[in-house]
This record gives sequence, structure tokens and C-alpha cells, in this order.
Amino acid sequence: MSRRLVLISRWRLETSRERLWELLVDPLGWPRWWPHLVGVRRVASGDSDGIGTGYAFRWRSGIGYTVRIVMTTRRADAPRELEGTANGDLSGIGLWVIEEDPPSAVRLTYRWDVELRKPWMRCLAPLLRRVFARRHFAVMAGGAAGMARELACRVSDIEEWSAISPVPDATRNR
Repeated sequence: MSRRLVLISRWRLETSRERLWELLVDPLGWPRWWPHLVGVRRVASGDSDGIGTGYAFRWRSGIGYTVRIVMTTRRADAPRELEGTANGDLSGIGLWVIEEDPPSAVRLTYRWDVELRKPWMRCLAPLLRRVFARRHFAVMAGGAAGMARELACRVSDIEEWSAISPVPDATRNR
């Protein structure tokens, strides 16, 4: 069974790209407004564009488990896209995309493409994949509401997609 999850969250915020970008590139400030984020600390400094900057995050699932990951910025196209690699309990890629949504809003999309690395998660993935996805979306919804509060704006049109398939990995059967 695949231990990979592809989860996409999207919402509309009545703010500017620039204001949202400033919020996203300051992970040390996220615990102030993101309720599921237990803590974050910088673990590596990057270049002048932030490439190579690393942050250690500790996230609360809301149902008894914690996820620890280090995110390292690998691409930044201000104020449009911010991409990082994840290592730790999960490994993979996280990508924030900010798009204009006239007349005075933006659409924020987060694509989270990760492999489960925690041994118990890998073992129970066949049974708990949908639970993991639901908890991820609950964490993201908390982030959307927190962003809106922090930016003093309205959030709407929250959408979620997941690529969860009960089909075993094709490479495993070869």
C-alpha cells in the first residue's frame, strides 16, 4: 500500500499577494495565528532570497499524535510561489501558490506531496490514510482561519482535494 499522500488545500483571502507573502515567509510568526502549530525554530540560514533556509516545525494533529518536520526552502518566486522540501516524520514537497482573484482578493493553494516516515504511520497507512488526510485538512482549515484573523480579512471558498487510492504501489508488484 502506498505511503504517499498528495493533499491540496485552496482558499480565497480578501487581501493582497504582498501581505500574504509577508505572512508566509515568516514561519517564526506562524504559531501566533496557526492553532495546530506547537512550535517552530530556524535550523538553517539561506541566501538573500531565503533559499536553503530551514525551519523545524512541530504540528499537533488534534487526535493525539504530533508531526515533526524540517522544511527547507528550495524555491521562492515572490510574491507568487514558495516551495520547500520536508524531512522528518514526513518527507516530500510543500508548495504555496498565490494567485490574483480580482477585484481585491487572492487564491492561496497549498500542495503537500509527502511520504509517511514515522514507523507507526507507515504500518497503519492502509487503515488510516483517510484519517491522516482529514486531519491534514483540519490543520489547514485552522491555518486559513488564522491567516484571515492575522491579516484582518475574510476567508472563503475553502476547497480540499486528496489523491488517496486503495491501489497498491505498481512498483511493489513488479
